[in-house]
Amino acid sequence: MDESERLKSLIIHAAQELWEDKEALGTFLGVVRRSEGFAGLVDQLEQSPVRPANATFYGVNSTEFAGS
Repeated sequence: MDESERLKSLIIHAAQELWEDKEALGTFLGVVRRSEGFAGLVDQLEQSPVRPANATFYGVNSTEFAGS
């Protein structure tokens, strides 16, 4: 698994954990949005009306948080 896949998995996992605290989630996603290559993922996470699914739902092949 490459570094980009690991980072995507970590971003999704952090969004899951921060989901109830909308202020913290917004701050986190704002920082991630400025990172090269992750704006599309942030768009998907921000548009979701429910807590984000596991990383594999977003096409991330990471198994770091499988079962989370």
